[in-house]
Amino acid sequence: MKKNLTLTKVMLLFAMAILPMTFYAQGHQTKPVEKYFYISAEGGLSINHTDLANYGGVPFYQDGKFMIDNYLFHNFDGGLSLGYQLGKVIGLNGKFLTGTLSGEKHYQGLAPIGLELANPLFDLQMDKTKFMEANLNLTFNLSNLFFGYNPRRVFNFIPHVGIGGIRYHAGQVNQVSQFVSDDGQGGFSKILDAKEDAEMTYTVPVGAELNFNVAPKLDIYVDYTFTFAGNDKLDQTTKFVDDIQVINDMYSHVNLGLRYKFNNPCDIDGMAAKGINMWAEPNPLEEKDGKVCCKVYFEVPANYFEKQAVMNVTPTLNYKGGSLDLEPVTFVGEKVKGNGDFVVKYKDGGTFTKDYCFDYQPDMETSTLVGTPMYYVYTGTIYPTQEDIVKNAYFAQGAEKKLADGVHVPVPPTCEASNVKAEVRDNTIVLTWDGTAEAYDVYVAKEGTPDANTEPTVAGMTGKSYTFTDLEDGDYVVYVKAHCANGIDGDWQGVSASIIPEVKPICIYYFDKNKTDILGAGRDVRDRNKTARKQLVDSEIPAGYRIEAWASPEGELDHNNDLADNRADAAVKDIKAQLKKNAKNVEFEAKGNGPDWDKFIELVKASNIKDKDQIVRVIENSHNREQEIKNMINVYPELERDILPLIRRAEVYAK
Repeated sequence: MKKNLTLTKVMLLFAMAILPMTFYAQGHQTKPVEKYFYISAEGGLSINHTDLANYGGVPFYQDGKFMIDNYLFHNFDGGLSLGYQLGKVIGLNGKFLTGTLSGEKHYQGLAPIGLELANPLFDLQMDKTKFMEANLNLTFNLSNLFFGYNPRRVFNFIPHVGIGGIRYHAGQVNQVSQFVSDDGQGGFSKILDAKEDAEMTYTVPVGAELNFNVAPKLDIYVDYTFTFAGNDKLDQTTKFVDDIQVINDMYSHVNLGLRYKFNNPCDIDGMAAKGINMWAEPNPLEEKDGKVCCKVYFEVPANYFEKQAVMNVTPTLNYKGGSLDLEPVTFVGEKVKGNGDFVVKYKDGGTFTKDYCFDYQPDMETSTLVGTPMYYVYTGTIYPTQEDIVKNAYFAQGAEKKLADGVHVPVPPTCEASNVKAEVRDNTIVLTWDGTAEAYDVYVAKEGTPDANTEPTVAGMTGKSYTFTDLEDGDYVVYVKAHCANGIDGDWQGVSASIIPEVKPICIYYFDKNKTDILGAGRDVRDRNKTARKQLVDSEIPAGYRIEAWASPEGELDHNNDLADNRADAAVKDIKAQLKKNAKNVEFEAKGNGPDWDKFIELVKASNIKDKDQIVRVIENSHNREQEIKNMINVYPELERDILPLIRRAEVYAK
């Protein structure tokens, strides 16, 4: 018998060759991996490659074409496996399979095992051979080996090789008769009975799977495995040739499988892609007594921060002479056992603050304060710096965000009045300014510029603001002049201001939340709208009415736009109903303005809510204001009780 290499030996040599490469790949990548157990269930076709098979090494292929019958869909198998992913590339699994094999062979000389024959037999057929197989396999994730480690890769190509054993009951062997019976059917004669006693031999499975990652814990895969048996008895038949190498029986399977992984998935790459909102106050930064102090805000969205994730943010001041890394801030998920600066709950998110102070250097006037988040999965260690994270953890780098512009160095104060501003409130003008003078004069007029001989409206003031009251509508100029301690007066510094007649609505309709009824279910709404109707009826009927309507801003944008339009229409219908016949010649213009953010901020500023400045700041800086309001209503019930009902309205004006 000749000593040729079998396919089994070739595949074993292949496995021995690839193992050093995989260990090399794992040893030279410092990022730790997700190591986990998994279970799999699979099932599909079992394919016979023994002497009694209508195809050889290529499944379903014979005589230059693919076959779709002749035992192709006659035999099936299924199995379970338990595995463990050891590293980026190598894994280990134990698999148990059970199934059947059958087939037939024509026009070749065959010898049933156990029969003494002088001549070969032809046209033999085998009924189903039942088998149970157990094996232990090494797996090699070639996608991670050649394209870099990525636990979230969608498709992975994973060859495997193993060793195991098979326990089988060989099926009955028949010879297909050459005659045709009266009913047109071919017959057969039994050659060997099916084996009643089970036999066993070793197996060498070699194959590969294409793995599809459908979820962090769930894979779907297609596996093709060629299994080499340790004997030539699975089909009870061998080739009737003495002079060639006897090749042991082979079979294969094509299975579809489902794998569940007992890992701890944490989508830090998704967190890095979305990022968080960060800013610093004051902006620009300010120098005071040789120090620069600021407060950095970190706004973490709800349903964002993974429970096993850690985020390190290191604010850095980049300036002409170099850069300065400030103290890192560590955020940890709610299931992280290590200590961080802030614990972030997945469902809630939140806004967090950190105070900083550092020494001022002259080159810092032209600078930028930035924050760079870095994410990693908690595996038992909290790393204090981003340098430690890079060395020791698998991480995802977030985008750099600007927190504030360069350091502002205040100009030494002078006696001159500066930063003069005028704010119009109804028929008053509030004049404010900055300065260090001992006293100030103020002046207001409809026009003209005061000079050294102009008599001030008010002289010798020691404060830095003054309110001009009871002014008529029109355009004004307002000025302030400083009187310095050294006896030198400053120049008049002024601005212009205009008092515009306020256009007040004839009446205002109010609405319940998500409602368009004029007489809504709430008592306050009914009383207010009864008053609005009376104001409407008691006023002169103009040539036309203009109706502006809004919704409170805590809902979805499209819903609020529709709600505001419908409230405007409801106001038109009610006006027509109140005016009755007098409404026939009156024009109506109705407009819905959607959510009224300006009114919300105005009412909050004017309220007595304890943290109103913080509420306004969060709303003005948030990218998801609707969600922020929903969160705040739970903390500040005054918003729902006192603020939002005044925004759900329709104002009626004369055209």
